Amino acid sequence: MEQKYNPALLRLELLSCGIKVDPGFTEQLGSALKEPLWTRTGPTSTGIDLMLEKGIYVSPAIEGERFPYHYKNSPFLLTVDENGRGVIEKNGRIVQRVKPFPRPSYYGKKTSSGNPMEKIGVVTGDFLAIAIDNRCWFWGYYRDDELVNYKEKQCKFCGIGLSMKRDELYRKSNEDILEVVAAAVEGGDVKHIGINAGTMAPPGRGHEEYAQLVSAIKRRHDVWIRLSICPPEDEKYIDILYDAGADQIGYDIEVYDPERYQYICPGKLDEVDRGIPHQHFFRMLAYAARRGGPNKAYSILVTGLESRETTVQGIEALCKLGVVPRMGVFRPIPGTHLEKHPAPGEGYLVHIYRKLRELTMQYGIDTGCPGCGRTFVGTKEYDGVNPIMPDITDQDLEMAGIDINRD
Repeated sequence: MEQKYNPALLRLELLSCGIKVDPGFTEQLGSALKEPLWTRTGPTSTGIDLMLEKGIYVSPAIEGERFPYHYKNSPFLLTVDENGRGVIEKNGRIVQRVKPFPRPSYYGKKTSSGNPMEKIGVVTGDFLAIAIDNRCWFWGYYRDDELVNYKEKQCKFCGIGLSMKRDELYRKSNEDILEVVAAAVEGGDVKHIGINAGTMAPPGRGHEEYAQLVSAIKRRHDVWIRLSICPPEDEKYIDILYDAGADQIGYDIEVYDPERYQYICPGKLDEVDRGIPHQHFFRMLAYAARRGGPNKAYSILVTGLESRETTVQGIEALCKLGVVPRMGVFRPIPGTHLEKHPAPGEGYLVHIYRKLRELTMQYGIDTGCPGCGRTFVGTKEYDGVNPIMPDITDQDLEMAGIDINRD
Protein backbone atom coordinates (compact mmCIF):
# COMPACT_ATOMS: atom_id res chain seq x y z
CA MET A 1 0.00 0.00 0.00
CA GLU A 2 1.42 3.37 -1.05
CA GLN A 3 2.21 5.72 1.81
CA LYS A 4 0.20 8.94 1.68
CA TYR A 5 1.84 12.31 2.12
CA ASN A 6 1.17 13.57 5.65
CA PRO A 7 -0.80 16.83 5.34
CA ALA A 8 0.55 18.10 8.67
CA LEU A 9 4.09 17.77 7.34
CA LEU A 10 3.17 19.23 3.95
CA ARG A 11 1.75 22.21 5.78
CA LEU A 12 5.06 22.92 7.52
CA GLU A 13 6.94 22.55 4.24
CA LEU A 14 4.63 25.06 2.58
CA LEU A 15 5.06 27.53 5.44
CA SER A 16 8.82 27.20 5.08
CA CYS A 17 9.19 27.13 1.30
CA GLY A 18 6.19 29.05 0.02
CA ILE A 19 4.43 28.04 -3.19
CA LYS A 20 4.32 28.93 -6.87
CA VAL A 21 0.95 29.33 -8.57
CA ASP A 22 0.28 27.97 -12.04
CA PRO A 23 -1.55 30.60 -14.15
CA GLY A 24 -3.87 27.78 -15.22
CA PHE A 25 -5.03 27.41 -11.62
CA THR A 26 -6.26 30.99 -11.36
CA GLU A 27 -7.66 30.94 -14.90
CA GLN A 28 -9.77 27.88 -14.19
CA LEU A 29 -10.80 28.61 -10.61
CA GLY A 30 -10.02 32.30 -10.18
CA SER A 31 -13.45 33.91 -10.42
CA ALA A 32 -14.71 32.01 -7.40
CA LEU A 33 -11.51 32.18 -5.33
CA LYS A 34 -10.79 34.32 -2.33
CA GLU A 35 -7.97 36.66 -3.27
CA PRO A 36 -4.57 36.11 -1.63
CA LEU A 37 -4.11 38.20 1.48
CA TRP A 38 -1.50 40.91 1.00
CA THR A 39 -0.62 42.73 4.20
CA ARG A 40 2.44 44.31 5.75
CA THR A 41 1.37 43.98 9.36
CA GLY A 42 2.69 40.89 11.13
CA PRO A 43 5.31 38.24 10.47
CA THR A 44 2.74 35.57 9.69
CA SER A 45 0.63 37.52 7.22
CA THR A 46 0.27 37.42 3.46
CA GLY A 47 -0.53 34.26 1.54
CA ILE A 48 -3.19 32.16 -0.17
CA ASP A 49 -5.63 30.24 2.00
CA LEU A 50 -5.92 26.53 1.19
CA MET A 51 -7.36 23.45 2.86
CA LEU A 52 -5.31 20.26 2.73
CA GLU A 53 -6.57 16.76 3.39
CA LYS A 54 -8.06 15.95 6.81
CA GLY A 55 -9.34 19.50 7.15
CA ILE A 56 -5.91 21.09 7.71
CA TYR A 57 -5.66 24.80 6.93
CA VAL A 58 -2.57 26.52 5.52
CA SER A 59 -1.72 29.87 3.97
CA PRO A 60 1.66 29.66 2.21
CA ALA A 61 3.48 32.69 0.89
CA ILE A 62 3.28 33.04 -2.89
CA GLU A 63 6.57 33.23 -4.76
CA GLY A 64 6.83 36.45 -6.73
CA GLU A 65 7.23 40.21 -6.51
CA ARG A 66 5.70 40.44 -3.05
CA PHE A 67 8.67 38.50 -1.70
CA PRO A 68 11.64 39.53 -3.86
CA TYR A 69 14.26 37.85 -1.65
CA HIS A 70 12.56 34.57 -0.80
CA TYR A 71 10.65 31.51 -2.01
CA LYS A 72 12.12 31.54 -5.55
CA ASN A 73 13.31 27.94 -5.20
CA SER A 74 10.10 26.54 -3.82
CA PRO A 75 9.53 22.96 -5.03
CA PHE A 76 5.76 23.39 -4.65
CA LEU A 77 3.30 24.35 -7.38
CA LEU A 78 -0.42 25.03 -6.96
CA THR A 79 -2.10 23.79 -10.12
CA VAL A 80 -5.02 21.70 -11.44
CA ASP A 81 -5.09 18.04 -12.47
CA GLU A 82 -6.60 16.60 -15.65
CA ASN A 83 -10.04 16.76 -14.05
CA GLY A 84 -9.72 20.44 -13.17
CA ARG A 85 -9.31 19.86 -9.44
CA GLY A 86 -6.86 21.82 -7.34
CA VAL A 87 -3.66 19.93 -6.46
CA ILE A 88 -0.23 20.64 -5.04
CA GLU A 89 2.82 19.31 -6.86
CA LYS A 90 6.24 18.86 -5.29
CA ASN A 91 9.06 18.72 -7.83
CA GLY A 92 6.53 17.86 -10.52
CA ARG A 93 4.72 15.07 -8.60
CA ILE A 94 1.22 15.48 -7.19
CA VAL A 95 1.40 15.07 -3.42
CA GLN A 96 -2.05 16.20 -2.35
CA ARG A 97 -5.40 17.45 -3.46
CA VAL A 98 -6.22 20.89 -2.18
CA LYS A 99 -9.37 22.89 -1.65
CA PRO A 100 -9.10 26.64 -2.23
CA PHE A 101 -11.39 28.93 -0.31
CA PRO A 102 -14.29 30.68 -2.00
CA ARG A 103 -14.53 34.44 -2.09
CA PRO A 104 -16.32 35.63 1.08
CA SER A 105 -19.92 36.66 0.51
CA TYR A 106 -19.42 40.25 1.65
CA TYR A 107 -16.29 41.06 -0.39
CA GLY A 108 -17.04 43.79 -2.92
CA LYS A 109 -19.75 45.34 -0.73
CA LYS A 110 -19.58 48.60 1.23
CA THR A 111 -20.61 49.66 4.69
CA SER A 112 -23.24 52.35 5.27
CA SER A 113 -20.42 54.89 5.53
CA GLY A 114 -19.13 53.88 2.09
CA ASN A 115 -16.03 51.94 3.12
CA PRO A 116 -15.16 48.66 1.34
CA MET A 117 -16.05 45.84 3.72
CA GLU A 118 -12.91 43.82 2.95
CA LYS A 119 -10.84 46.75 4.21
CA ILE A 120 -12.59 46.55 7.57
CA GLY A 121 -12.15 42.82 8.12
CA VAL A 122 -10.59 40.01 6.09
CA VAL A 123 -11.38 36.32 6.14
CA THR A 124 -8.45 34.00 6.83
CA GLY A 125 -9.48 30.37 6.91
CA ASP A 126 -12.71 30.37 8.94
CA PHE A 127 -11.57 33.41 10.88
CA LEU A 128 -12.53 37.09 10.56
CA ALA A 129 -9.48 39.27 11.27
CA ILE A 130 -10.07 42.91 12.18
CA ALA A 131 -7.33 45.45 12.85
CA ILE A 132 -9.14 48.31 14.53
CA ASP A 133 -6.18 50.73 14.37
CA ASN A 134 -3.02 50.42 12.25
CA ARG A 135 -1.11 53.03 14.20
CA CYS A 136 1.47 51.71 16.66
CA TRP A 137 2.87 53.39 19.75
CA PHE A 138 6.30 51.83 19.15
CA TRP A 139 6.60 53.27 15.65
CA GLY A 140 6.08 56.81 16.87
CA TYR A 141 3.61 59.58 17.65
CA TYR A 142 0.79 60.48 15.30
CA ARG A 143 -1.20 63.58 14.48
CA ASP A 144 -4.44 62.31 13.01
CA ASP A 145 -3.23 59.66 10.55
CA GLU A 146 0.26 61.08 10.00
CA LEU A 147 3.38 59.77 11.74
CA VAL A 148 4.99 62.97 13.03
CA ASN A 149 7.69 61.68 15.38
CA TYR A 150 9.47 58.44 14.49
CA LYS A 151 10.61 56.47 17.57
CA GLU A 152 12.39 53.51 15.91
CA LYS A 153 11.15 51.12 18.57
CA GLN A 154 8.88 48.92 16.46
CA CYS A 155 9.29 45.15 16.37
CA LYS A 156 11.74 44.52 13.56
CA PHE A 157 9.66 41.90 11.77
CA CYS A 158 6.52 44.06 11.70
CA GLY A 159 5.47 46.40 8.91
CA ILE A 160 2.30 47.86 10.38
CA GLY A 161 3.68 51.38 10.07
CA LEU A 162 4.38 50.84 6.39
CA SER A 163 0.66 50.36 5.77
CA MET A 164 0.18 54.03 6.63
CA LYS A 165 1.62 54.80 3.20
CA ARG A 166 -0.90 52.61 1.37
CA ASP A 167 -4.55 52.97 0.45
CA GLU A 168 -5.86 51.54 3.70
CA LEU A 169 -8.21 52.47 6.49
CA TYR A 170 -5.97 53.20 9.45
CA ARG A 171 -8.77 53.34 12.00
CA LYS A 172 -12.08 51.50 11.75
CA SER A 173 -15.24 52.74 13.41
CA ASN A 174 -17.24 50.40 15.61
CA GLU A 175 -20.23 50.99 13.33
CA ASP A 176 -18.33 49.76 10.26
CA ILE A 177 -16.89 46.81 12.18
CA LEU A 178 -20.30 45.72 13.44
CA GLU A 179 -21.70 45.81 9.90
CA VAL A 180 -18.87 43.63 8.61
CA VAL A 181 -19.16 41.18 11.51
CA ALA A 182 -22.88 40.80 10.78
CA ALA A 183 -22.23 40.26 7.08
CA ALA A 184 -19.48 37.68 7.70
CA VAL A 185 -21.29 35.74 10.43
CA GLU A 186 -24.72 35.75 8.81
CA GLY A 187 -23.19 34.92 5.42
CA GLY A 188 -21.58 31.80 6.88
CA ASP A 189 -18.05 32.98 6.09
CA VAL A 190 -16.55 32.67 9.58
CA LYS A 191 -16.81 30.87 12.91
CA HIS A 192 -14.35 32.97 14.90
CA ILE A 193 -13.29 36.60 15.17
CA GLY A 194 -9.85 38.01 15.93
CA ILE A 195 -9.36 41.65 16.85
CA ASN A 196 -6.00 43.39 16.99
CA ALA A 197 -4.35 46.75 16.45
CA GLY A 198 -1.03 48.48 16.70
CA THR A 199 0.10 48.99 20.29
CA MET A 200 -1.85 51.79 21.96
CA ALA A 201 -0.89 54.26 24.68
CA PRO A 202 -0.60 53.36 28.37
CA PRO A 203 -2.00 52.75 30.89
CA GLY A 204 -4.80 50.68 29.36
CA ARG A 205 -3.18 50.19 25.93
CA GLY A 206 -6.56 49.87 24.24
CA HIS A 207 -8.29 47.44 26.63
CA GLU A 208 -11.26 49.75 27.22
CA GLU A 209 -11.71 50.38 23.48
CA TYR A 210 -11.53 46.65 22.76
CA ALA A 211 -14.04 45.94 25.56
CA GLN A 212 -16.63 48.28 24.06
CA LEU A 213 -16.37 46.54 20.71
CA VAL A 214 -16.39 43.01 22.15
CA SER A 215 -19.46 43.77 24.22
CA ALA A 216 -21.29 45.18 21.19
CA ILE A 217 -20.46 42.11 19.07
CA LYS A 218 -21.45 39.66 21.80
CA ARG A 219 -24.84 41.36 22.23
CA ARG A 220 -25.56 40.73 18.55
CA HIS A 221 -23.86 37.41 17.75
CA ASP A 222 -23.00 34.12 19.42
CA VAL A 223 -19.42 34.07 18.14
CA TRP A 224 -15.99 33.28 19.63
CA ILE A 225 -13.67 36.30 19.93
CA ARG A 226 -9.90 36.33 20.38
CA LEU A 227 -7.97 39.52 21.11
CA SER A 228 -4.34 40.38 20.42
CA ILE A 229 -3.20 43.39 22.41
CA CYS A 230 -0.29 44.79 24.41
CA PRO A 231 -0.47 44.16 28.16
CA PRO A 232 -1.85 47.03 30.25
CA GLU A 233 -0.10 48.53 33.23
CA ASP A 234 -2.72 47.23 35.67
CA GLU A 235 -4.61 43.95 36.00
CA LYS A 236 -7.95 45.73 36.26
CA TYR A 237 -7.93 46.26 32.49
CA ILE A 238 -7.78 42.49 31.96
CA ASP A 239 -10.90 42.15 34.09
CA ILE A 240 -12.63 44.68 31.85
CA LEU A 241 -11.96 42.57 28.75
CA TYR A 242 -13.11 39.29 30.26
CA ASP A 243 -16.21 40.97 31.70
CA ALA A 244 -17.03 42.27 28.22
CA GLY A 245 -17.09 38.69 26.92
CA ALA A 246 -13.62 38.12 25.44
CA ASP A 247 -13.03 34.40 24.91
CA GLN A 248 -9.24 34.56 24.66
CA ILE A 249 -6.68 37.32 25.31
CA GLY A 250 -3.20 37.37 23.82
CA TYR A 251 -0.06 39.24 24.87
CA ASP A 252 2.65 38.33 22.36
CA ILE A 253 6.20 38.03 23.66
CA GLU A 254 7.41 37.31 20.06
CA VAL A 255 10.91 36.09 21.01
CA TYR A 256 12.01 34.22 24.15
CA ASP A 257 15.81 34.57 23.98
CA PRO A 258 16.62 37.75 26.01
CA GLU A 259 19.31 39.05 23.65
CA ARG A 260 17.22 38.46 20.54
CA TYR A 261 14.23 40.03 22.29
CA GLN A 262 16.29 43.14 23.05
CA TYR A 263 17.24 43.48 19.38
CA ILE A 264 13.93 42.52 17.75
CA CYS A 265 11.40 44.08 20.18
CA PRO A 266 13.04 47.23 21.62
CA GLY A 267 9.73 48.98 22.28
CA LYS A 268 8.26 46.10 24.21
CA LEU A 269 11.45 45.70 26.22
CA ASP A 270 11.87 49.40 27.09
CA GLU A 271 8.30 50.62 27.46
CA VAL A 272 6.40 47.54 28.66
CA ASP A 273 8.96 45.36 30.44
CA ARG A 274 10.92 48.37 31.74
CA GLY A 275 14.22 46.88 30.59
CA ILE A 276 13.81 43.38 32.05
CA PRO A 277 12.94 40.94 29.24
CA HIS A 278 9.39 39.55 29.49
CA GLN A 279 8.94 40.62 33.12
CA HIS A 280 5.70 42.55 32.67
CA PHE A 281 4.44 40.35 29.83
CA PHE A 282 4.70 37.22 31.95
CA ARG A 283 3.10 38.90 34.96
CA MET A 284 0.08 39.96 32.90
CA LEU A 285 -0.10 36.61 31.08
CA ALA A 286 -0.09 34.75 34.40
CA TYR A 287 -2.95 36.90 35.67
CA ALA A 288 -4.92 36.54 32.43
CA ALA A 289 -4.54 32.74 32.63
CA ARG A 290 -5.69 32.66 36.27
CA ARG A 291 -8.55 35.08 35.71
CA GLY A 292 -9.82 33.56 32.48
CA GLY A 293 -9.24 29.88 33.17
CA PRO A 294 -7.77 27.09 31.02
CA ASN A 295 -6.67 28.10 27.51
CA LYS A 296 -8.08 31.62 27.87
CA ALA A 297 -4.70 33.38 27.57
CA TYR A 298 -2.17 32.96 24.78
CA SER A 299 1.10 34.39 23.52
CA ILE A 300 2.71 34.27 20.10
CA LEU A 301 6.32 33.25 19.59
CA VAL A 302 7.55 34.11 16.10
CA THR A 303 9.10 30.83 14.99
CA GLY A 304 12.34 31.27 13.10
CA LEU A 305 13.89 34.27 14.83
CA GLU A 306 15.88 32.42 17.49
CA SER A 307 17.44 29.03 18.16
CA ARG A 308 15.49 25.80 18.50
CA GLU A 309 16.58 25.55 22.12
CA THR A 310 15.31 28.95 23.27
CA THR A 311 12.12 28.55 21.24
CA VAL A 312 11.34 25.29 23.08
CA GLN A 313 12.22 26.94 26.39
CA GLY A 314 9.70 29.66 25.58
CA ILE A 315 7.00 27.09 24.77
CA GLU A 316 7.49 25.37 28.11
CA ALA A 317 7.61 28.63 30.06
CA LEU A 318 4.22 29.60 28.64
CA CYS A 319 2.74 26.13 29.21
CA LYS A 320 3.79 26.25 32.87
CA LEU A 321 1.74 29.44 33.27
CA GLY A 322 -1.30 27.82 31.66
CA VAL A 323 -0.84 30.06 28.62
CA VAL A 324 -1.39 28.74 25.09
CA PRO A 325 1.83 29.03 23.03
CA ARG A 326 0.92 30.07 19.47
CA MET A 327 3.87 29.53 17.16
CA GLY A 328 3.58 31.91 14.23
CA VAL A 329 5.96 31.04 11.37
CA PHE A 330 8.16 34.01 10.47
CA ARG A 331 7.54 35.49 7.04
CA PRO A 332 9.94 38.20 5.78
CA ILE A 333 7.76 41.22 4.97
CA PRO A 334 9.37 43.58 2.41
CA GLY A 335 10.26 46.98 3.82
CA THR A 336 10.87 45.74 7.36
CA HIS A 337 14.23 45.43 9.12
CA LEU A 338 14.11 41.66 8.64
CA GLU A 339 13.02 41.58 5.00
CA LYS A 340 16.14 39.59 4.05
CA HIS A 341 16.12 37.30 7.08
CA PRO A 342 15.53 33.72 5.87
CA ALA A 343 12.30 31.91 6.58
CA PRO A 344 12.75 28.93 8.93
CA GLY A 345 13.72 25.61 7.33
CA GLU A 346 11.48 22.56 7.21
CA GLY A 347 13.64 20.61 9.66
CA TYR A 348 13.51 23.46 12.16
CA LEU A 349 9.72 23.65 11.92
CA VAL A 350 9.27 19.89 12.32
CA HIS A 351 11.45 19.95 15.45
CA ILE A 352 9.37 22.80 16.94
CA TYR A 353 6.13 21.07 15.92
CA ARG A 354 7.09 17.88 17.71
CA LYS A 355 8.13 19.73 20.86
CA LEU A 356 4.96 21.82 20.79
CA ARG A 357 2.87 18.67 20.49
CA GLU A 358 4.77 16.98 23.32
CA LEU A 359 4.68 19.91 25.74
CA THR A 360 1.07 20.94 25.17
CA MET A 361 -0.02 17.34 25.74
CA GLN A 362 2.14 17.17 28.88
CA TYR A 363 0.67 20.36 30.38
CA GLY A 364 -2.88 19.90 29.09
CA ILE A 365 -2.80 22.96 26.84
CA ASP A 366 -5.07 23.33 23.81
CA THR A 367 -3.12 24.53 20.75
CA GLY A 368 -6.09 26.41 19.32
CA CYS A 369 -8.71 26.13 16.61
CA PRO A 370 -7.62 24.64 13.26
CA GLY A 371 -9.06 27.41 11.11
CA CYS A 372 -7.40 30.22 13.08
CA GLY A 373 -3.85 28.97 12.74
CA ARG A 374 -3.25 28.80 9.02
CA THR A 375 0.25 30.32 9.35
CA PHE A 376 1.15 28.76 12.70
CA VAL A 377 3.23 25.69 13.55
CA GLY A 378 0.45 23.96 15.46
CA THR A 379 -2.46 22.46 13.55
CA LYS A 380 -5.21 19.92 14.03
CA GLU A 381 -7.05 17.28 12.09
CA TYR A 382 -10.36 15.70 12.97
CA ASP A 383 -10.31 12.04 14.07
CA GLY A 384 -14.07 11.78 13.69
CA VAL A 385 -14.84 13.04 17.19
CA ASN A 386 -12.29 15.56 18.40
CA PRO A 387 -9.66 17.73 16.72
CA ILE A 388 -6.20 16.34 17.44
CA MET A 389 -2.66 17.52 16.73
CA PRO A 390 -1.41 14.76 14.40
CA ASP A 391 1.95 13.03 14.65
CA ILE A 392 4.74 13.49 12.10
CA THR A 393 6.72 10.25 11.92
CA ASP A 394 10.28 9.52 10.82
CA GLN A 395 8.75 7.61 7.91
CA ASP A 396 6.92 10.79 6.86
CA LEU A 397 10.20 12.70 6.94
CA GLU A 398 11.99 10.05 4.90
CA MET A 399 9.27 10.14 2.28
CA ALA A 400 9.54 13.94 2.08
CA GLY A 401 13.35 13.90 2.03
CA ILE A 402 13.63 16.13 5.11
CA ASP A 403 16.56 16.08 7.50
CA ILE A 404 15.22 17.27 10.85
CA ASN A 405 18.72 18.31 11.94
CA ARG A 406 19.04 20.78 9.08
CA ASP A 407 17.63 24.28 9.58
